[in-house]
Amino acid sequence: MTGLDRRLVTALKDAHALQQHVQAVLSETLTSVADEPELCRPLGHFAERSRAHTREIEDRLRAHGASASLVRDAGWLFASVAEAAFGPGHRAGAAKYVRDAYSAVHLQIAVGELLRRLAERAGDMETARIAAGMCADGQEMSRELAQSWDLALEISLREHGLGDAGRPGEGR
Repeated sequence: MTGLDRRLVTALKDAHALQQHVQAVLSETLTSVADEPELCRPLGHFAERSRAHTREIEDRLRAHGASASLVRDAGWLFASVAEAAFGPGHRAGAAKYVRDAYSAVHLQIAVGELLRRLAERAGDMETARIAAGMCADGQEMSRELAQSWDLALEISLREHGLGDAGRPGEGR
């Protein structure tokens, strides 16, 4: 195995760990917006795609004679769970979870972009294809989430008994 191949395996392990994080964040977000089909549908679809990408990354790791890193996976999962349970805004509601999903999606895009480029340099076109798909799905989800900020805020305000709070452009 060349140095470039070793770097690719390390990048695949990192991508797998990040996918675990993305799935944990999406799970929390879906739970927080369970009664809002406008958010649940695209988030649910993205969660399915994210699981598919995780399986594809696992296949690529096996193709390179490697497996996911339990330490990396555990670290990302612990960070996700700890933030959800003990983070400073743990009672912030839907807006916080949509914010976290938006951030996780952009991490997926960044990891996918770097993985794609590294895979291309290593001549692993199958991994490059998978990474490009991660990016495309992340960009689509980013657009969906960017259009839902007002809805996420409305849900959060309702959760905190502030459903009648002023909307943009309304006087106070």
